[in-house]
Amino acid sequence: MRLVIIYVSIAILVNIVFNTLKPANKSVRRGFTHLIVITSYPTTKTLAYAQHIIDEYIILISTQKENENLKIKLAKCELYSDLLKQKLGNPTKKGSSLKLMEVPYSFKSNFETDSIYLRIIRKIDLKKQYCTVLSKKLSLIGIVEKRTGKYIYRAKTVFNPAFVADVYILSNKKKYRALFIGNPYLPKAEFLDPNVEIHEGDKVYTSGNFGVYPPNLLLGTVSSIKNINGYYKIAYINIDRGFFNNWKVFILCKRKL
Repeated sequence: MRLVIIYVSIAILVNIVFNTLKPANKSVRRGFTHLIVITSYPTTKTLAYAQHIIDEYIILISTQKENENLKIKLAKCELYSDLLKQKLGNPTKKGSSLKLMEVPYSFKSNFETDSIYLRIIRKIDLKKQYCTVLSKKLSLIGIVEKRTGKYIYRAKTVFNPAFVADVYILSNKKKYRALFIGNPYLPKAEFLDPNVEIHEGDKVYTSGNFGVYPPNLLLGTVSSIKNINGYYKIAYINIDRGFFNNWKVFILCKRKL
């Protein structure tokens, strides 16, 4: 900084001298020219060094931002891992039959929600595996049922009338088993004992029975309850449709027993 100030001061002085001295005095002008060259060299070096420091600072800021983005992605991965461990046990332990992958999907052309189409690069053997479709919140969306192209698979969703699952409703820390049946408008859990006490807002989870779906996957919440002539109760289920706004889902494959 001192060199810059000195250089500016000399430049001002030279400008004054050049304007006051006569043009004929070439020797004086030549002397001042040499002086400018001598004084400008360290100033130029200083400015170049300052530019080098600025460039390194910009690179450092860019690297820090990139590291921050990577940390955010890593935190999301760790979150998904922790959620899976809580819901499914530890799927990464030796001998586990669970495999998780993220894939893009689309609906039918008329946006029917009973089926979605998945693009899975890796071939999956549906004769040996159950492949469950999960949202990014790790709630149950459906199950892969058929391969329709080289990398395209069709999955029926929880809104499909053919979709059924053994579930339980968690109410006041008690579990009440039921049979979930899909529907595009009113998905429901049927055949509840008429004496069970369940409430609106209670959560519905997969039971894990029969080995088709992993246990403790969230399906939705109870929106209303209907008593069928005292024989049994039906709980209508409100399913989070937020996954419609995403273009990727998780596929969780499990070997058939």
